[in-house]
Amino acid sequence: MARFTSADLLDQARRTPLTPVFYHAGDDFARRVLAACYAAGVRVFEFTNRGPEAYRIFAGLQKLVEADYPDLLLGAGTIFTPEEAERFIAAGADFIVQPVLSPEVAAVCRRHDLAWLPGAMTLTEVYQAAQQGAALVKLYPAGYLGPAYLQTLRGPLPQVPIMATGGLEPRPEVVAAWRQAGATCVGLDSRLLPTQDPTALTALMRTLLAAMSNPTAA
Repeated sequence: MARFTSADLLDQARRTPLTPVFYHAGDDFARRVLAACYAAGVRVFEFTNRGPEAYRIFAGLQKLVEADYPDLLLGAGTIFTPEEAERFIAAGADFIVQPVLSPEVAAVCRRHDLAWLPGAMTLTEVYQAAQQGAALVKLYPAGYLGPAYLQTLRGPLPQVPIMATGGLEPRPEVVAAWRQAGATCVGLDSRLLPTQDPTALTALMRTLLAAMSNPTAA
């Protein structure tokens, strides 16, 4: 049974609206990055399925989270197939993130009563994702589309929870602009973050979270 429901994920994303999107093939490195983000106040963390070691590293991180960070939601990203979703859910994934919109993966998440975050870009895709039960719709690639694009989507779809992700620069004015445009939360590619320096990473994430809680001041 899932530790967290879709409603839990959405509630936490609204309260701490910054999600690192991370992959690394080293156990210790991944643990340090997760710990540094948690220390900054991050409570939703996506580990992506982008390498041969992804499942093993994810399973180890999930055990760490359950033991030391029980209020953190750890999800599996870059999931394409129902089989991949089932495998990561069996390892304890608290949510599933897709770069695409897949009804078959949506069905798996519904069966396990956990959050499904599909990727979408067009108005039709965002609407279809919401209709199929997405806890959050991943607007991707947000860095290419821009906050004004989200504002346009918000006209006909004001209530759909949206996570902007994909190529966003980790700067206070950037994350604040997305919040002002109507993003429920923002996903940040860890390759753009100072992951080699845990102290700097914690400080930056704190700054970004503060900018998102008061976007007009950023």
